[in-house]
Order: sequence, then structure tokens, then C-alpha cells
Amino acid sequence: MVSKAATNTFVIKLRRAAGTLQGWWMILASIAAAVLLTAVLVMTGLDWTYFVLVQNMDLSGPLMVADGFGYAFPVLLSGGLMLAGVLRPGRGYGLAGVTALIAGSLALVISMTLKAFSGRASPPHHNFGLDLANADNSAAFKFGFMNEAILGGWPSSHAAVALAIAVSVAVALPGARTLHIVSFAFAAFIGIGVTFGFHWLSEFLSGALIGASIGIWVGSLAAMRGVQRKR
Repeated sequence: MVSKAATNTFVIKLRRAAGTLQGWWMILASIAAAVLLTAVLVMTGLDWTYFVLVQNMDLSGPLMVADGFGYAFPVLLSGGLMLAGVLRPGRGYGLAGVTALIAGSLALVISMTLKAFSGRASPPHHNFGLDLANADNSAAFKFGFMNEAILGGWPSSHAAVALAIAVSVAVALPGARTLHIVSFAFAAFIGIGVTFGFHWLSEFLSGALIGASIGIWVGSLAAMRGVQRKR
């Protein structure tokens, strides 16, 4: 078991390392890692294998719940934290709520921008592309600008936003263990849930990587700002 003191020490070091404007390099590195990971999953056929597996399981119910909750989660968590900051001031909830809002918004902008240029086709799930149900289109990218719809696409905005929010809150409020567990559980459900039809596995993993890096950076900046306010 990792002690609470060790965890807090790690978080403090993480804040100091990422709590500057140089955190942009971390986000760019996560995008590069996401590109490499996607290439591996596509070329090895794992993207298509995973898609066929979940389609055979008919998880359309969890898919729709995860998709819908992905839109509500950022509002509920950031709004709830800001409200908690008003009701219980001095505990960092308000700052964490603003941090979550900024991290989620930044993740949305970055993921949507990447989608607009990557032009990846959505998997042929039950609600789209039934005529392609037996065709592996996991390598179908149309690079350019807006050559493909961005409601699906690479990377998953649902995953990027959810992970950015969960990670930013974890970094900004390291002591709120219960909140961490709940927010990460919801983020995982959202990110994995959309792979049951709307997104490829690589799109979830890429979104998670990019979102986590955004969360670390924004959360660290907020944490450092909170420390400076207390001095």
C-alpha cells in the first residue's frame, strides 16, 4: 500500500514540474504518443478486433448512457465543486471547480481541432454504416480539414474531456480521495462506454492520454496558484 504521505509528496513534485506554461510540451508529447499508439492498434488489427467483440456483445444500452452522460459530467462536476466552494469556502472547492471547467474546455477545443484535421471515419456500429458492418474501416483517415464528421473521430472528445476534468481535480485537490474515486470511475465509464459503438478503442486511449496531460497541466497551474494565495 502507498502511504498518504508518499502520495502527497508525489503530487507536490508533479505540481512543481508541470505548474508552468512549459506544460504545453507535455500535451504535445501526449498527442505524439497517441498517434503512435493509434498506429500500433490499427496496424495490428486490435482496433477492429475490439470493435467486433463489443458489437457481438450488443452493448448499445451502456453506449447511449455513456454518450449522454459524457455531456452532463463536466457540468455536474465543475458546477458542483463551484457550488461547494460557495457553501464551504476556504477548502479549495471553488478553485477546483474552475480548474475542472478550464481543463474540460481546453480538452474539448484540442480534441475537436485534432478531429477536424485527422478525418477518421467512425466504426460501422449499429446506428451508422450498417452496409459496412463486415468491412474493416479502422484505417480510414481522410487527413485535411473537415473531411469527415467530428461527432465521432480521433481522438474521443468524451474521453479527453472526462479525463482532463478528473485528473485536474485530483491534482488540484489531492486530499479529496472519495471525489477522486467517483470522478475517475465516471470518466472511465464515459471513455470506455463510447467504444461500444461510436469510437474505436484507439480513440478512447488517445483521448485519455491527451486529456490526462491537460488535466495534469491545468491542475498543477491551479494548485500552484492556490499555494501562492495562501502565502
